[in-house]
Amino acid sequence: MQLTDGAWMFDTEDIDSAIKKSEHNWYERDMLNAFTRYTYYRYKQIRDCVNSRKCKYMTVDEVREQLAIESKLSFTTELLSITADEVHYIVDYADEHLEYIK
Repeated sequence: MQLTDGAWMFDTEDIDSAIKKSEHNWYERDMLNAFTRYTYYRYKQIRDCVNSRKCKYMTVDEVREQLAIESKLSFTTELLSITADEVHYIVDYADEHLEYIK
């Protein structure tokens, strides 16, 4: 699956293989840094789409629970113009690799 953010085009297979390495070359390091920024930005958008109370932040598990509701998932995919697979990949990546996500 490919995700696009401006000039960057991220292939999820490349992301997954780069994460597993203990050392990265300059391109992999830049790609992972850019993808981490993109993931955080998109995760916040996803969280805001499924959160009815904007002043109350949700945990990743609460976001997943809300995304299990078909109407909220379809609203999110239509509003953000991304597929359901991309939504779930971003939420999973944020949960596993972003330390500042609850």
